[in-house]
Amino acid sequence: MYMNVSTLSSLVGSSQYDAVSDDSLKDEDNAAWVMTLEPDIRSEWLERISWIRLMDRLAETALIHPDRSDFQQFCFQWTQLNQGSLQIDSVDSEILTAMGARWFQSASVPQKHCLLKTWTQYFAALARYHTPHLTLQTIGQYETMLEELGGSLFQVLPFLSAQHRQFVRAFGALDQFYNTLRDLREDAERNICYLPSDLLDAFGVSRAAIVQLHAVETPGYRPMMQFWLEHNLPQLHRAASDLIGATDLHESWQILRDWSLYRYRRIEQVFRECNFDYVQFPHLYWAQVKQELPVLMAQLRDQPLVVPSQSLACCC
Repeated sequence: MYMNVSTLSSLVGSSQYDAVSDDSLKDEDNAAWVMTLEPDIRSEWLERISWIRLMDRLAETALIHPDRSDFQQFCFQWTQLNQGSLQIDSVDSEILTAMGARWFQSASVPQKHCLLKTWTQYFAALARYHTPHLTLQTIGQYETMLEELGGSLFQVLPFLSAQHRQFVRAFGALDQFYNTLRDLREDAERNICYLPSDLLDAFGVSRAAIVQLHAVETPGYRPMMQFWLEHNLPQLHRAASDLIGATDLHESWQILRDWSLYRYRRIEQVFRECNFDYVQFPHLYWAQVKQELPVLMAQLRDQPLVVPSQSLACCC
């Protein structure tokens, strides 16, 4: 692997764990582009991504180890902080201290109330969808999950205007769709299946077959995945069209959007090329990511991003 101490994953607390892929490679695939930004802009992104990465890890740990209460304790402390009943210097968590210094100790942060509300929504979504034996009954419930998880996550990212903060929720839902598609095997190995019951039932595919990694042997599995990609995915693309077509995004968001769209195409292309075989997909996909990342980063660095210092005013 080409990654070294100067990569994004080494700066946002990525960690390897018992999965087909690992946090480090995922984070590089999602956001290695951040390392090409100008220092002041990059630091804002790294801070926000590191907070998200830590919260994801706490929620995943709570799912895998129900006896651990770190995530629940954080959410309780966050509520106290919002209510003004917790002093920053009494909080042990580094992330809470940083968040408190960012928003609670400054009355001049743009869109402060909106951001605090969105963070709370994101933490609630992490708790809701990182629970043992989670079952989504309908496609509507699945789409709600996409919006609550991915939509809230994208809304807490920096350098968004109030207008774009509304548009980005649909783009975050689209991003979450591709992430759940990419991680279908990884989730199955942990007895998790986010595919809704009404979709599975319509094609005669059982949840047990998904988590036991033999759903590809079910006659209805491939027609189901083809339907999923050709009938449901286009709706998410249409919903995200406002952000995809926006011409006045912050420069860093232009890179994020283009990088993400390329990643989505790669996920879908590899998934189709392996004939929807989610068991084989990770090996093929991550091999291609490792091959392409150095090339993509070199292309970005050949065209350095220059952002006027006054643009920092829109960061919150």
